[in-house]
Amino acid sequence: MNREFHKSTISIIIILVIAFAARQYLNVKEEARKNEPTWMRGKEFAAMTSEDNIALQYFREKHPERAVLLACEEDITDDKLMDLLVIYKENLDIRLVAVCNTGHGNWYISPEIPAPIENQTIRFKNIDNEAEMEFIVSGEKKGAIGYAVYRLIEGEIKDLFGEGMEDCC
Repeated sequence: MNREFHKSTISIIIILVIAFAARQYLNVKEEARKNEPTWMRGKEFAAMTSEDNIALQYFREKHPERAVLLACEEDITDDKLMDLLVIYKENLDIRLVAVCNTGHGNWYISPEIPAPIENQTIRFKNIDNEAEMEFIVSGEKKGAIGYAVYRLIEGEIKDLFGEGMEDCC
């Protein structure tokens, strides 16, 4: 009976430790959500596009040496044609490019910019209600969290504003 009592006690302690750790994890996530700018709260992250996406296939054909980490589709140029944002890794560098559909099966790949090293996300949001779609890129590097709001201007990804990106790219 004494042995059974110890097993039960140990099981209860293990369950309590796991519950405490889970609660701590959820508290950290909730705190990070609270620190997000108000306009970003409740916005869904863009989903990874399918492997058969034409823009993704074009990007992989042009740059087979680049490992795609995240690729999300949206009409960022307001021309009613779907474009693709690609976060990729090449050697030790993590970069972001836009693969823009220019019509009739033609594509344009923007110049690259630095992207977050870990846990990259993309959100699309027309923040200023102007024609072009803004996109929010966020991520981490060794626990440092950052985000930036971008827009494609004259074929280049331009940083409109953000916070902490210099620490996570």
